[in-house]
Amino acid sequence: MSNAIWVGLVLAASVACVKNVPQDLKTGEDGRNKGAKEMKIENDEAKAHGIVTYPGGDRVDWKVLELPKDQTGTVELKLRWTPPRPGLDLSFDVYNEYGRLLESAKPNTRSRSRKTQKSVTVPKAKGKLFIEVYASGRGDAGKYTLTAGWKADAIDTGLDWLAVQLMDPPKLPAVPEPIKPCEPFDKANPACKNECPITAYDPTWPACANVCPVPPDPKIKACKLCNKDQMDPCLPDCLQYYPACDPDKVDPTNPKCDGVTKQPQAGEITDIKSLADGTQVTINLGTENGIDKTNWVGDILDPAGAKLTGTFKLVSVGKRASVGKTTNSSVPQGSTIVIKPKPGPAIKACH
Repeated sequence: MSNAIWVGLVLAASVACVKNVPQDLKTGEDGRNKGAKEMKIENDEAKAHGIVTYPGGDRVDWKVLELPKDQTGTVELKLRWTPPRPGLDLSFDVYNEYGRLLESAKPNTRSRSRKTQKSVTVPKAKGKLFIEVYASGRGDAGKYTLTAGWKADAIDTGLDWLAVQLMDPPKLPAVPEPIKPCEPFDKANPACKNECPITAYDPTWPACANVCPVPPDPKIKACKLCNKDQMDPCLPDCLQYYPACDPDKVDPTNPKCDGVTKQPQAGEITDIKSLADGTQVTINLGTENGIDKTNWVGDILDPAGAKLTGTFKLVSVGKRASVGKTTNSSVPQGSTIVIKPKPGPAIKACH
């Protein structure tokens, strides 16, 4: 508050006995409850500041406190003020949003009281509270701070939790025994299944099939060195000289392709011809895609992606295109095909 306003309060209070001034001569919109200034609750507290002066024609300030939605609680309201001279009094009333008076911090009964704070407690408060701060008598005035503290009521579920019978939790499965490491080597230990003991080498143990013992034994195949001019796919030392296996073009002579299955290939049907016993189709897949005539089958899909009935087999395979035949006699335009390897044992370069 500026010094000029505060001096005005002092002068107005001092001349109150000389001239009666209407209490609302200079009041603003907050002089009525419809113009109440909002107090916002943050961290369960709200504050408002202002000046009320009966001699200065601004006797009343209204505040509105909106409480958390759908909650009931206790509101502690405290008013502190600084009068322009000792003995001046402020008061406040609290109403609900329907205009019912809930609590009142009434004017001091003692004249010239030096009391400068008042408080009230509003239990079971909800919705909106309207607070009317006012200068108590004709000569009263003060600069004030209004503080509101909020504490929500505990939610009563109506249950006596001590009387509620709770079911036992389900039994947990037994914790598995920790896996015993393969130390020392023991054929009876499952963890040693894929381990070959170098110092206690056993050529009959499956995990030692491609392992050269220490010291090396030239009679054991795993200890033989690879002849690059006549590479043996079954010789472990030759494995390092074979290229990585391309799953799209599985090489049956490459030991690194052992156990690798060719991946299905999706293609387009570029030509359709009706036959007496089915349909001939041309597809845009060939040997460049790793496809051969004998080891591949296919499924024809209609434009919506649904699999057509009937069997399919390749008739001829070119470099970039192949011809096949299906027993289905009505293959629609826009159909596609998925070519995949025939089911069977995995390719092994080493027999």
